[in-house]
Amino acid sequence: MTKRNIVVVEATGQFIEDIPVEIVERKGIGHPDSLCDGIAERISVEYTRWCQENLGVTLHHNFDKVQLVAGEVEVGYGGGYMLRPIHIQIAGRGTPAFQGRKVPMDEIAIEAARQHVRETMRYLDPNRHMVIDSYAGQGAEELQYVVEHVTANDTSFGVSHWPRSGLEHAVYETAQYINYKLIDEFPVGEDVKVMGLRRNGELTLTVALPFIATHIGDVTEYVEAKRAAEAAIQEYASQLDHRKVTVMVNTADDVANDVVYLTLTGTSAEMGDDGAVGRGNRVNGVIAPFRSTSLEAACGKNPVSHVGKVYNVLALLAAQDIVNRVPTVREATVYVLSQIGAPLDQPLVATALVRPTNGPLTPSIRADVQSVLDENLAHVHDVRTRILNRELTLF
Repeated sequence: MTKRNIVVVEATGQFIEDIPVEIVERKGIGHPDSLCDGIAERISVEYTRWCQENLGVTLHHNFDKVQLVAGEVEVGYGGGYMLRPIHIQIAGRGTPAFQGRKVPMDEIAIEAARQHVRETMRYLDPNRHMVIDSYAGQGAEELQYVVEHVTANDTSFGVSHWPRSGLEHAVYETAQYINYKLIDEFPVGEDVKVMGLRRNGELTLTVALPFIATHIGDVTEYVEAKRAAEAAIQEYASQLDHRKVTVMVNTADDVANDVVYLTLTGTSAEMGDDGAVGRGNRVNGVIAPFRSTSLEAACGKNPVSHVGKVYNVLALLAAQDIVNRVPTVREATVYVLSQIGAPLDQPLVATALVRPTNGPLTPSIRADVQSVLDENLAHVHDVRTRILNRELTLF
């Protein structure tokens, strides 16, 4: 039986819900940063799939350096047109050849980017509205050994917590509701942002919601559509928490001066808002500055040995597992630290910071948490399969 370096300690300090103020953000699937995350991750998945199907191996890569350079549009009530396309620049490292066989790295990357945009965006056409270039280069030779032998390719850490706080839950679910349901009922795009504030026992959700110019004939239609969409979001969000929730949509609008949030493609990337991998949501789906977090860009890294990806996902899954399986634990934050070259299931240290439901951390609770965390580490390689099967959302 493998003996792992696991430390279980009791959380100290205030519980998140007892802190007077909390701030949480989620960037929707069409936000420029989210588009870069999604493109980078899709490239990693398709590159790995090609290598496995054609070469029988998983080759080293980290396509986590995707950048979006905003385009330029002329847009107004009733429509608009692109003046300059959105530019996607794919960088990072891969393995362009293996045992004398060329890997079509650039072709895989560009087509994967197009696939992601097609599957994510209704009004953004990757062929008409975007220019996609790949500048990915060859990775270091020693890292191919790391992938083959499934050892940590870096000294880094992953961290995540569970469960979500009430505000985190409200922010996440509201953004998902807009992206996947409200969009079927109103002429809006996917570049949603929900910024949440909890203060004095109340929640305020400030929502950025892009309206599609081709479906809005004039200012009256815009105001009516915005008012109806805001009411729908308010009704939905109010059911997510027992406290008072106030929803405010497109607060920068100045209707009197005809300044409103209209887009041609459903994303601010069409004009004025650039994007990059790793600047958006963490692996747990939100940006929560009151929580422990990793600044690693998980999307685009290889899912076999890149601890900046694998350990952040593992930390989230382990925290969820601890809370679900140890009923005496109210909240868990998991930290996993690698040491380059070491087996992934044997980190330098894995720490679970837990808050018991009642009373102090007992030896029995500590043992139960340690057992769950040990089990998750033993099955760390299952994370790779779930990522490649696109079962997990990394942003």
